[in-house]
Amino acid sequence: MVKAEKVSIPNDGDVFSIALGDGTAAVGQVVSSYLASHYVVLFDFVAPEDEVGSRISDALQAKPLFGGLTLDALFRPGRWQILENRDVDSRRYLPAYKTGASDLGNIKVEDFNGKRSRVASEFEAENISLRKTSAPIILERAMKAHLGLEPWHAAFDGVRLGNMVSSEELFGKWESTGASRTST
Repeated sequence: MVKAEKVSIPNDGDVFSIALGDGTAAVGQVVSSYLASHYVVLFDFVAPEDEVGSRISDALQAKPLFGGLTLDALFRPGRWQILENRDVDSRRYLPAYKTGASDLGNIKVEDFNGKRSRVASEFEAENISLRKTSAPIILERAMKAHLGLEPWHAAFDGVRLGNMVSSEELFGKWESTGASRTST
C-alpha cells in the first residue's frame, strides 16, 4: 500500500523554510492570498537547516528581499516546509498594481485585493507594475542566486523587492473585514 504524503496548503501568516541545497535554509512568509495564488516574501536570512525553526523571530526581523504572487506548487510536495504561523503586517508588504493599457488611456491603480481603484497619475502609470504571478521556483532560485549559489538571471529581477508602492500608501488603511471603498 502506498502511503499518502501530507499536503501542506499555505495560509496567511505561515512561515516557511526553503532548503538551499548546501545545508542551509532561507525563510519566507505567506502574507496574503489572492484567488488561487499567495503573496509571499523571502527574507535576507539564512541559517543551518536544523536551526532555522528556532530562529524564526530573527528571520522575520530581516529585510524582505524577494516577493510576489506565486502558486502553492512547492508547498504541496513539502519542498517548502511550513514551520509555524505568525502574525504578519500585510500592509507593510502588499503591493498596489496597475490595470488597463496606456495605449487606450485607461490606466488605473488598484489595491492588492482588487477592491479599491482609481485613475492612475502619470507617475503611477509609469512606475507601478501590472499584477503577475511568478512560479515559486523563480523565487527560490532568486534567493540562491543572491547567495552566490547559482548565477543571476534576468527573470529574478521581477521578484526583487525594491521601491514597491504598497496598497496602504495609495489607498490608506483598510478594514480587515474585506469591506471595500472603491473610488474612480
